[in-house]
Amino acid sequence: MNKNNADVFAKTVDEYLATHQVTGIGDYAGFVRFAETEPVKGVVTAEVTPAHKARKVRFWGALEHLPLMRAWGLDVAEFDPDAAARGCCPDVIFCHLQPGYSRGDVDQILGAVRLGTHFVTLQNTDSWSAVFAKRFGCNYDGVLTIGSDAEGGVFFANCPKLFEGFPEGRLGADVLPFMGGNRHSMYLTGDRCLLGAADMKKRRIATSIAQYAYGKGAITLVGPCAKDLNKTGADYKRLLLNLITLLPPVCGAACR
Repeated sequence: MNKNNADVFAKTVDEYLATHQVTGIGDYAGFVRFAETEPVKGVVTAEVTPAHKARKVRFWGALEHLPLMRAWGLDVAEFDPDAAARGCCPDVIFCHLQPGYSRGDVDQILGAVRLGTHFVTLQNTDSWSAVFAKRFGCNYDGVLTIGSDAEGGVFFANCPKLFEGFPEGRLGADVLPFMGGNRHSMYLTGDRCLLGAADMKKRRIATSIAQYAYGKGAITLVGPCAKDLNKTGADYKRLLLNLITLLPPVCGAACR
């Protein structure tokens, strides 16, 4: 990287860090020190606990996850928009569908989130990023797809609760195999970075798992996705389990 390119990338990283607080990395020099550390190796643990089983988890699309999570002993079912319209909202909604799948669905989702639901995209995250950024007066400027560790790809985890059970240190391909080649991240403003990503060769930095707080709940936009559930392991299971308990449950009122 020549000096001019390095200076431009340094400015880009500093601008990113100015709007996305990242624990332990305050400026470009700190980012470079982090990026130059070796990716961590280790085992991901994925134990299902009573806290996971206590959550009401619903899927909007992605129904192939239902038998998977039922086998884990979780309270999972298909999302019921009529129940949500009555104010009976689940703790977590995992979504695979495109926004605009049905009339008014974005408003309905925001209504549930406002009451305390955690809405998580597992697919079509680029489309949802554009929708929510616009709703919140923020910007979405597309997707960054980074390469492997050897190709200059760097992940930086920024939410200890989301990465409980993962080895401590710079996460690499060895502990995130579910991502495969789908190492996507989003150019967003106004979001909280839960997992950041940079491509040292393309000299770009963005957010792989972004979050917008809204009302009593939150919207979490997961860029990397698992294409084939039959090929996922403890890393994907643990990420889903941590997403399920990332926020406090909704009010807990009985559904009628």
